This record gives sequence, structure tokens and C-alpha cells, in this order.
Amino acid sequence: MKRIIVSTAIGLVVAAFQVSAFASGEPDALKAGGCTNCHELDKKKVGPSFKDISAKYKGKKVDEAMAGMKGKPVHKSALQKTDDAALKTIMEWVQKQ
Repeated sequence: MKRIIVSTAIGLVVAAFQVSAFASGEPDALKAGGCTNCHELDKKKVGPSFKDISAKYKGKKVDEAMAGMKGKPVHKSALQKTDDAALKTIMEWVQKQ
């Protein structure tokens, strides 16, 4: 009985963290790629905010935004951690900000 209660409690805690992560809407690849080391949602950190990047690429195709990101040498280490599918997800999210 104790095992069931502990397992249920752990499951609820895990579910709560997943819901909060989903609620933020940020793709997992955002942190995995290291994007949040230099960028924040609505204020400049090292690089521009995600909202500023979104404004820059407003009305453009995701592929154009990806090419712009890939063209910056400062993103070299982030690109090594991120495949094109994850980068596309990130840029789609950024463009919606």
C-alpha cells in the first residue's frame, strides 16, 4: 500500500512539472541547444530577446529565420547541439512571440 501511495505521489509531481513546462510553451530544444544562455523572452541578455528576433523575422518563412540564425558565427556551438528539426521547432516558436 505504501508503495502505491509513493508511486502515485511521484507520478503527480512529475505530471505537475510537465504541465508547467508545457504551459510555458517553450520547446525543450530551446534550453538543450543553449539558446537561453544568451536570450530571454522579452529582454536583452547577451543577444536580443526572442520577441525582438520574432519582430525581425515577422512575415518571413521559417527557413529564412533558420538561415539567419545559422549565418551567425556566435551560434556555432548551439548548432552543434541542435539538429535541423529541433531548430525549426525553436524558430517556429520564436516567430510566434
